[in-house]
Amino acid sequence: MRKNSLQKIGLEGSVPAKIVFRRIMTILGTALVLAFFVKLSELERFNYFVKILNVESLIEFLLFALLFFVLLITLFFTTRYARHDAMSRDRMLGIVCLSLLLTYACSWAFGELINLYISPVLLASLLVATLVDKKIGVVTQIIVSNSYFLLNMVLFKDTVVLSENVGSLLTSIIVSIFMIMLIGKSSTRLKFTVMGFVLGVGTAFIPMIIHLASGITDSYTVLMGGVWSAVAVLLSVSLYMVTLPLMEYVFKVNTVFRMAELCSLESPLLKKLVKEAPGTFNHSLIVGNLAELCADAINEDTQLAKAAAYYHDMGKVKNPEYFIENQKGYNPHDDIIPEVSVSMIISHVTAGYEMLKAGGIPDVIANIALEHHGTTPVNYFLYKAQGYTEESVDKIEFSYPGPKPRTKIGAIIMIADTVEAASRAVGNYEDPEDFRKFVHSLIKGKMDTNQFSDCPITFKELSIIEDTLVEAVPSMYHTRIKYDNHKKRK
Repeated sequence: MRKNSLQKIGLEGSVPAKIVFRRIMTILGTALVLAFFVKLSELERFNYFVKILNVESLIEFLLFALLFFVLLITLFFTTRYARHDAMSRDRMLGIVCLSLLLTYACSWAFGELINLYISPVLLASLLVATLVDKKIGVVTQIIVSNSYFLLNMVLFKDTVVLSENVGSLLTSIIVSIFMIMLIGKSSTRLKFTVMGFVLGVGTAFIPMIIHLASGITDSYTVLMGGVWSAVAVLLSVSLYMVTLPLMEYVFKVNTVFRMAELCSLESPLLKKLVKEAPGTFNHSLIVGNLAELCADAINEDTQLAKAAAYYHDMGKVKNPEYFIENQKGYNPHDDIIPEVSVSMIISHVTAGYEMLKAGGIPDVIANIALEHHGTTPVNYFLYKAQGYTEESVDKIEFSYPGPKPRTKIGAIIMIADTVEAASRAVGNYEDPEDFRKFVHSLIKGKMDTNQFSDCPITFKELSIIEDTLVEAVPSMYHTRIKYDNHKKRK
C-alpha cells in the first residue's frame, strides 16, 4: 500500500526523459497559442496588423509566451496533489492545456465580437475542477483570471478599463470558488446551470461597487458593469455544459453528472437487475448507501462509490437463482456438486464486467465489478468439498479469479459488500461491541489475504471505514417494535 501511494503522487522513481520532453513541448505549445490570443486581441483593438512582424511586437509576444509557460508549469506541478486514482498526470496536463486554450479562444472571440468583459474566463476552472480536481480548479481560476485581466490592465491604462478589469477579476475568482463547491452538490446539469445563473446575478453588484469606488459616476457605465459580469458567468456555465460531454468523451473521464445519471433507476441495466434479480438489486442499493458513507468519510468520490455499488453485482442476472438473495424456497446448489456451484458463483464477476462494457458503462465501474471479490475463496463450497473427500482440495479452484481492488473505491465496495451480506446473514448487529468485533474480523480477513495490496488505501482509512460501517449498518437493520394483534372490541 505504501509503495502505490508514493507512485500515485510521483515521489518514487524517475520520469523518463521522453515523457518530460513531451510534457514540456505540450506546455510550450499551449503557452505560444495563449500568447497569440493576447497579441491578437491587442492587434485587433489598435489595428496594428501592419506591425505584426515588428521586432518590438515579436519580443512582446515572446515575453507573453514566457509568462504563460511559467504559469502552466506552476499549474502542472499542482496536479501532483490531485486526488484522482484513475488518471495519469499526462492526461491531467492535456485537460488543463485544452481547457485553457478553449477559455482564451472563447474569451477572445466574445471579447472582440461583443465586449471584453463578457469573456467566459470561468470555463477553464469549471472544466478542470470537474475532470481533474476541485483544488486544482481553484488554482486554475486564479491563474486564468489574473493572467487575462491583469494583462489587459497592462495593455490599457484607461480608468474605466482599469475599473472593469478589477471588477471582472474579483467577480470571476469569487464566482468560480462557489461554482466549484456546487459541482458536487448538483445532481443534474440543469440544476447546476440554474445555480450558475443565480450566482451570476447575485454577484453583479461587485463590479458596480468597484466602479463607484473608482470615482466613476456615469450610471450607465456602472449598471453595464454588473450586466456584463452576470452575462459572463452565464456564458461560462453554458459553454461548460456544451464542452463538458466532449471532454468527458475525449479524455474518458467520468464526472459527478455522469455518475448521477448512471444511478437513475431509468438506466436500462438497473431496470434489468430489478426485473431479473430483485434480491440482488436490493442488496446493491444498501451497499450503495454504505459505500457512499464510507467514501465521504475518507474524502473519496461519493457519486462514483454509489454508482459502482449499484452495478457491482450486475453479473448475477445471468443466473439469479444461484444466489441466496434471489431464491424463493428452492436452492439449486442442493442438487449439484460444490465444484459446479462455485463456478456458477464466481462467474458473476466476469459476466458483470462483460455486461457493463457492452452496455457502455464507464471502465472504472466495470473494473470494480470485476475486482470486488479480489482473489478471495468461496469458503462455504470449499469446506463443503473438503467434507466430501479425504484428498486435499485446491483452494485456488474455489477462489475468485481477481484482480484485486486497484482503487480506494474498489476497496470500499469490497468491504461494504462483505459487511452487508454477512450482517444480513448472521444478524449480529444489536450489541455494539460484538458488532464492531464482527466488522473488524471481516476487514482483517481481507487484509490477511492481501486483498488491498494493489490499491493505495491506508490503515487509517480502513479504520475510518470500519467506524462508519459499525455506526451505519445497525441503523439500516434496526429491530422493529412487534405489534400484537388485538381483537376489535365489540
